[in-house]
Amino acid sequence: MDLGLKGKVAVIMGGSSGVGLKTAEMFLDEGAKIAICGRSEERLENAQTHLLSFGDEKDILALTCDVTSKADVDSFIKGAAEKFNGIDILVNAAGQSVMGYFFDITDEQWQEQIQLKYFAIIYAIRAAHPHLVKRGGGRIININATLAKEPERHMVATAATRAGLLNLSKTLSQELALDNILVNSVSLGLIRTDQWERRRLKNAPDMEPEEYYEDLAKKRNIPLGRVGEAEEVASVIVFLASDKASYVAGSTIEAAGAIGKAL
Repeated sequence: MDLGLKGKVAVIMGGSSGVGLKTAEMFLDEGAKIAICGRSEERLENAQTHLLSFGDEKDILALTCDVTSKADVDSFIKGAAEKFNGIDILVNAAGQSVMGYFFDITDEQWQEQIQLKYFAIIYAIRAAHPHLVKRGGGRIININATLAKEPERHMVATAATRAGLLNLSKTLSQELALDNILVNSVSLGLIRTDQWERRRLKNAPDMEPEEYYEDLAKKRNIPLGRVGEAEEVASVIVFLASDKASYVAGSTIEAAGAIGKAL
């Protein structure tokens, strides 16, 4: 199936690992050009080398960027637009959760989550918007989580800011539709990413990975019976960026193995 992505330019905020990296792979497979960013220079270099197995060097841009820094985001998106002569797709995939109950979360942690879940997205959309408009429209896909609708006490700061991002995405889908820019969200459940791998190594270093994730799926009562994989989320993102999703806007698609119960 031709998704109509050949020659399109996709900018992925936080594409050096996990879901973002898998999304970059799939875009390259579809003939798109990609720009990824990350704070770790070493991880970014490794990601760029990895992506050469999926596309040509001329179709890949990897730059260091702190997504919570407006200056960094502006510079990164400007660099992507200049290299590829425009932007068609923006994927806001940078994210990190903080665990803790209300009275355990510090002001600094609250600020960090607000910067990451609100302002990082605001900076990226502001910077990418004129380039999308020049193309006659485009796609913005915000990665969210089931926590946005179903908060958990031990993740109060992440859940609260995720809910705000869901509201922001819905509002923007209405405003930016006037520019033929389709804004959608992908809501994640438990996905096997670098972040979960770090938790596994910290909490159960002697446990085999498959055993750990099987046990995690049971403890969290995932109806599908397993933890999701990054490529399963990436497939949804690429679909939303494609011509096949040309009338999908303001929607949230859950990639969560039926764990979400909210309507």
